[in-house]
Amino acid sequence: MTARIIALVEGPTEEKFVRRLLAPELGARGVEITATTYGRPRKQGGVPSWGSAQRELLRLLKQDRDRCVTTMFDYYGLPNDWPGREDVAEESPESASAGDRADTVERAMLRRIMDGLGDDGGRNRFIPYIQMHEFEALLFSQPNILGEVLSLDADPSRMARAVRQVRDGFATPEEIDDHPTSAPSKRILSIARQYQKVGDGNVAAGRIGLATMRRECPHFGRWLGRLEALAPSTT
Repeated sequence: MTARIIALVEGPTEEKFVRRLLAPELGARGVEITATTYGRPRKQGGVPSWGSAQRELLRLLKQDRDRCVTTMFDYYGLPNDWPGREDVAEESPESASAGDRADTVERAMLRRIMDGLGDDGGRNRFIPYIQMHEFEALLFSQPNILGEVLSLDADPSRMARAVRQVRDGFATPEEIDDHPTSAPSKRILSIARQYQKVGDGNVAAGRIGLATMRRECPHFGRWLGRLEALAPSTT
């Protein structure tokens, strides 16, 4: 028997990441994961209002009660109406890690979804995940590889040094801030203006690999662990 998951994700970058990296890894463990973006027809990225996201999540949960539902949205892009944001805003950066802040939003999301279901039937089937702060934060898990992907005809060692300089300024890649001018993607663009999120981002992610990402990014690693735990028992 195979566990099945559908991930409601932010855009084409995350959708490709799920399909190319997560699906093969989880599939080998007996967990089938697919991804979908919000909207009909599909939009090209961006986080919907909480009301829209909640309706879509409830629809997915009710549509197939044998399937789990997860999410992959950037905290950086969450509208202010998303649950848990006010709680995060009250916490200073010194008092909580990026993972702790993401946990706050995820717990609030879970409460809202459970209230919407009206019973406990979806509690173990909904696994919220908020990426702190952007997908690109994961790429700072291995500066040398990201530097190689960004280099094109430039000196890859120079690119790698620039990436490493950013990475070394934070305890983990997930801590790289979400300011509009210094979010992970903006930092990459400042190093390599030709960076393409969907293409280059997923090439770098594939070369870096999930093992390195989960080691360097603990909140991301805990999410993967929860998805892996859905695998059917072999005993």
